[in-house]
Amino acid sequence: MKKNLLPLLGVFAIAQMYAQSSHSKLKPSGFINGNESRAMHITDDPIHQPQLKTPLLKNEMDENANKSNQPPSSIVWSRLCGSMNVYGQLVSNSKPLQYNPALNAVSYVHRKSNFYTATPAVPAGSESGVIVAEVSLNWGNTWDSTCIWAGSTHAGRYPQGGIYNPVGNSNIDNAYIVGMGPTVSNSTFTGNFYASKKLAVAGSTLYNTTADPNTNAQQFLSFSLPSYSNTQTRHGWSRYGFSSTNDGAVRSLALIQNDQTTLGNAANMRGVAVVKGTFAAGTFNWTTDTMIPATILTTQGVKVISSDVQMAWNQDGTIGYVVMLGAKNTATLSNRGYQPIIFKTVNSGASWAEVNGINFNSPTMNDVTSHLAGVVSGTDTIALPYFNNFDLAVDSAGFLHIGATVCSGAIAHNDSLNYIAQYTMSINPGARYLWGHRAGLRPYLYDFIGDGTGNWKAVTLDSLTTEDPGAASTSSGYLENPWDPTGTNNAKVNMDPRIQLGRTPEGNYITFSWSETDTNFTNGSHKWNTLPNIKSRCLSARGAVNAYKLSATEINVSKPAPGTGTINPNINSRSTLHYMSPITGSAAVISTPISSTVDIKTPFTVTNSNPYGQLTNNQTWYTGALLSYVFSNQTIGVKEMSKTESVFLLYPNPATNHITLKVSLDKESNTSVFIINCLGQVIVEQKTQFHTGENEFTMPVQNYTPGIYFLKFKNGNTEQVRKFIVE
Repeated sequence: MKKNLLPLLGVFAIAQMYAQSSHSKLKPSGFINGNESRAMHITDDPIHQPQLKTPLLKNEMDENANKSNQPPSSIVWSRLCGSMNVYGQLVSNSKPLQYNPALNAVSYVHRKSNFYTATPAVPAGSESGVIVAEVSLNWGNTWDSTCIWAGSTHAGRYPQGGIYNPVGNSNIDNAYIVGMGPTVSNSTFTGNFYASKKLAVAGSTLYNTTADPNTNAQQFLSFSLPSYSNTQTRHGWSRYGFSSTNDGAVRSLALIQNDQTTLGNAANMRGVAVVKGTFAAGTFNWTTDTMIPATILTTQGVKVISSDVQMAWNQDGTIGYVVMLGAKNTATLSNRGYQPIIFKTVNSGASWAEVNGINFNSPTMNDVTSHLAGVVSGTDTIALPYFNNFDLAVDSAGFLHIGATVCSGAIAHNDSLNYIAQYTMSINPGARYLWGHRAGLRPYLYDFIGDGTGNWKAVTLDSLTTEDPGAASTSSGYLENPWDPTGTNNAKVNMDPRIQLGRTPEGNYITFSWSETDTNFTNGSHKWNTLPNIKSRCLSARGAVNAYKLSATEINVSKPAPGTGTINPNINSRSTLHYMSPITGSAAVISTPISSTVDIKTPFTVTNSNPYGQLTNNQTWYTGALLSYVFSNQTIGVKEMSKTESVFLLYPNPATNHITLKVSLDKESNTSVFIINCLGQVIVEQKTQFHTGENEFTMPVQNYTPGIYFLKFKNGNTEQVRKFIVE
């Protein structure tokens, strides 16, 4: 049987596969199997191990009691609830934290704590699978808890969910809380639970420890039945991309695999199922739509596709996107990596179609591919983008935003597309990183924007200082990972950036959040995310369909700046396993001729324990943070280049010493080049004459303060703007 190609090669031989690029003289020094890492950290629930009963930490609340905190004037963190272990929060693509704008309600769905008892009680082996929902009607000032799933045989895992609201309703009495996720019985995954329960005003007796006993309020859908109805297919792992939209539907994304009891190559994943819940006569009817992409196959017949999937919708529920990471069977050159395979609906899911993805062979993606290692593929040297961590949002124009970090694929062989290049650095020579962590080789956070009908654009939002130390005992940063090694095979908990996207209800503003560590405080300034704090940025999607503005404001949500909140020692540098609601509050905008201040209430949670223990009662903390971003009103937005403008390139980006504009003109022209800061101030203006054909124009930036800038190229009545970063 043919094996994966890369393990058969020595590290020295692998290093020779990477071509020297003009962007860096640092070559990768090894590789790692990205898919095994994904599958390991999201199935790491040692259900065969006993749950450790630990006393309440100081000031810990019993989640059966009413919980309160002061309403946030800016950023205030308070304890929300607990869970018997940490595993319910492992999957960053789950959506357990939700804001419902029609009801002005926040909800959080989780596995119960050690101190919560369902009524009637379930067997001891199923206790940790009881699912509880927390609901607040005042942005977290007070909360009510209610049990929604208490399966005696099939215990809940990896829950997500939110509030179902009937069309046009504004009364919480008519709403239901909905949750779903995989189930386990006798240490084996068996199917999925789908649960619902009526809501009411705060303090109602409907908020209780008894799951709804009515028929079909707690539905177990097995993936081992001999046959299924024509409205429902066999599916598993229904734990991704929950949404509740104004059309009166709730949806979850599940996997379609030959073996639903596991993940990775052994599961032989085929595609996904959109599971739609429609309300009738007090319960939900669950139906499925399936998406099976045609992908490259390995020599063993396994699809080049990942179980890391996601889904997003607009608020009306008319436009939706499903994204799988993999390589389409028609992909060539740089498009053969683990990249977004995108399906779209424009009719509320009545039909779905695969749409054009991101073309990394295009010069317009040079700002992404130029930061990746060159890989020898036949007679070509290419970059092979591998999407590492991502999330989605749909803006007001129906465009999809894919917020992601991108690694370098290791080799373009069909059997080895799941391998990622690694780098070594003098600062930590015994470790291997997925990025080189220097100018041009950092983990850049991108926003890929498109709707599948034209060219996609890539906006560089920020650069991260650290990366996941890894959870497996073979991971390079394992010994510096602060979690205890009590998972399966001594695994710890991943500390990846957990990129989260949230939109205002109408989609005019997109918030991006992630976690990273200040390396001034890490062991030896190592680049591991071991002291995580949550950062956020905001993109305006208002105005012209293809015009976007990025705020220059970066907010540390878990370590508030002076005057914006009180630092909570349980959160500061301990912001693991965070979630951000995919829907935020509406934006409050105050504008002047120079700038606009945009305030957005944004729900976040963090789950941790002190010390970090996987099997102890982990605490979840909440903030309904009021985040304030400043946008310049004096610069043009980040504008999509048309096909005739695609020859306008800017490199290196990020830059340290100089920035070069490369442009091709069809006739000689007098042009102007401007460099503009994020306040909209023109700091450089140079006029020059460009000749017919290709032109290059270089400007020094070594004395610039590190940050985000814009280069505006003006040729006659035509203006083009590109964003760049100075490091």
